[in-house]
Amino acid sequence: MERLDKIISAAESLEQKDLETLSSKILQMLKLSSDSNPDQEEDQVHSCRRCSSSSILKYGKDKNGKQRYKCKNCNTIFYETSYSVVSKSRHPLSVWKKYIVLLLKGTSLNECAKECDISVQTAFTWRHKILHALQLDQADRVLGGAVEIDDMFFSLSYKGNHNKSRSFTMPRKSYKRGTDNTAASGGKACVLCAVERRGQTYAEVVGIGKVSVDELKYAFDTRLLGDSIAMTDKAPEFNLYFKDSSIELVSLRSHADKHKPNGPPEIKGSFHIQNVNNLHCRIRKTMKRYNGVATKYLNHYISLFIWIENYKKIDEYNMQNYMLETMCENNSYISYNDIVKLPPVPHVA
Repeated sequence: MERLDKIISAAESLEQKDLETLSSKILQMLKLSSDSNPDQEEDQVHSCRRCSSSSILKYGKDKNGKQRYKCKNCNTIFYETSYSVVSKSRHPLSVWKKYIVLLLKGTSLNECAKECDISVQTAFTWRHKILHALQLDQADRVLGGAVEIDDMFFSLSYKGNHNKSRSFTMPRKSYKRGTDNTAASGGKACVLCAVERRGQTYAEVVGIGKVSVDELKYAFDTRLLGDSIAMTDKAPEFNLYFKDSSIELVSLRSHADKHKPNGPPEIKGSFHIQNVNNLHCRIRKTMKRYNGVATKYLNHYISLFIWIENYKKIDEYNMQNYMLETMCENNSYISYNDIVKLPPVPHVA
């Protein structure tokens, strides 16, 4: 507002001729803004979306006015959004933007379909296409400084219609309502979590049962900076992994008082794992909103939670734009067939 007052004060001191020039310029800017199409792709393509070659040329426009390009290296004809989440979509970006808003609000598939005028099947496919892109975005996340690490467990869920499936066989009998389906950690999906004191978080399904050294290598070999301090519980797998590492390890008991198994965890000065335990509670609370998530899609929903956690600390108001940019990144496309053929339980090592 202060900046605007300065501009107005400066404009009042201009001569009539200069005022007319300024007003013409403002009108021109407003006209360009009003005439621009929010669904029209910007001419910012500098490399091939398939082979990343810079030898590209414009190759006309399609019936909707979208600019096409052709690569001289691989002869691929592509658009600016090819190989991204929104590629091959018959709906404009304005519908995708509307869907993003509903997704961030946790709206049900039926409501998303109704608001965006799409089928429930399309709403389901769009949800997991977007969540797959967010999962890829998490793959390059790096943590440093003081980092709290711990694992959590979810019961295995094979929910879905498998009657016509040719590639999946239920490994056990379906649970009946009212029966006890609790199991030890060996029969549950392991979600490895890490919280950086500076704000960044990470969580991913790495396998079944207690976390292994190989799974820790997959998660942290390229994710933890060498001068970090890792705070974990006293699980032997953490000691084995960090034994030959330059990263300092601080092991803490899960319960400060061994006579109180439900008591608070151990605290050594500024070293504790309370932040990652709090993350566990918030993840479980978020998962309840979806009324049970199949284990094959668990990584997708956890990636959505982690993505919101990380980006709301940067700029919560532009979160929708950040998500749209992530969706339009190269090599983020996944087809419906690839979505339904995800492994029943994700394994990384």
